[in-house]
Amino acid sequence: MKRSHRTWLGAVLITAAAAVGCKSSPTEPPASMIGRFDAVWTAFDAEYPYFAYKRVNWDSLRAAFRPRAATATSQTALADILVEMLTPLRDVHVRLIKPDGSSLPTYLPADRKNWERSSWDRTASACGLRQVKPDLSYCMMAGVAYVTIGGWTNSRFTVADLDGVVDHFRDAPAMIVDVRMNGGGDDALAFAFAGRFATTSTVTGSVQYRSGPRHDDFGPETVRRVAPRGAFQFTRPVVVLSGRGVFSSNESFIAAMRELPNVLILGDTTGGGTGNPAEHSLGDGWRYTVPRWIERTADRRVIEWQGIPPDEFVRWDAGAAAQGRDLVLEAALARLAPGR
Repeated sequence: MKRSHRTWLGAVLITAAAAVGCKSSPTEPPASMIGRFDAVWTAFDAEYPYFAYKRVNWDSLRAAFRPRAATATSQTALADILVEMLTPLRDVHVRLIKPDGSSLPTYLPADRKNWERSSWDRTASACGLRQVKPDLSYCMMAGVAYVTIGGWTNSRFTVADLDGVVDHFRDAPAMIVDVRMNGGGDDALAFAFAGRFATTSTVTGSVQYRSGPRHDDFGPETVRRVAPRGAFQFTRPVVVLSGRGVFSSNESFIAAMRELPNVLILGDTTGGGTGNPAEHSLGDGWRYTVPRWIERTADRRVIEWQGIPPDEFVRWDAGAAAQGRDLVLEAALARLAPGR
């Protein structure tokens, strides 16, 4: 299946922002509300990579919101001001975290999903889907291996669990990997799984961090690769189901899989949110996150805001889903199922 080179939301986005790659800052925040505002503004000013790309005037936002922060009398009031200031970034990885661990998002993109739980449950029931671990399931469907990965979270499954699934389907004629419901997590897990399909070390993209005081100052790009891993490589046809619910480390997974010659990405463009956020203390048990990198695909596409388009687009039909049909999955089966 060789191809040419190319031519709900709240919980999913929290998963993306809480990815394992998120680093914590030990710096103690100032005691005053205005001091905390300044600390947040300065952290973004020093680290945030997308100001120039998004054409956001960060200085003007400081001028507009700092006087209001000076009058804030509580952490909750300051949090509301910060959310309003950060909203123009339209970044799913920018959020405030309350002392109870719940999130205060600054941006929720339009819900343009191509996966629906109830119709998918009927599909899963029909094929006898087996749950290996939370977020990891498989079955045989119309003679094709079908694997679902609901999140790249190493507290829910391990690399060994992923290997067990691939090993189980060693002799399958083809495989569908469904990650439409996956909002991200630990990209080490994602790349470990992708390595079971790679026959050579393959460039999948790059990341780049800020390196100076100017918003367009960046250090050198770090090339990302996927390398062969495991007992054997699955080289038969693979279709990966993708869509608008795909964010963060799951977009890194799509970026990796799309470079492999036996893999087709099918469905819709990914959500377009990647940033490897760092976590900082805001004070009184509150925290906030600051994305730190720009990630690009191997063909130099910035993933943030643009997402990664599929090789083959399949329009989602809510009416069909209400009747229990999943047109994206049906399209994958039509490509792969024996005798079709």
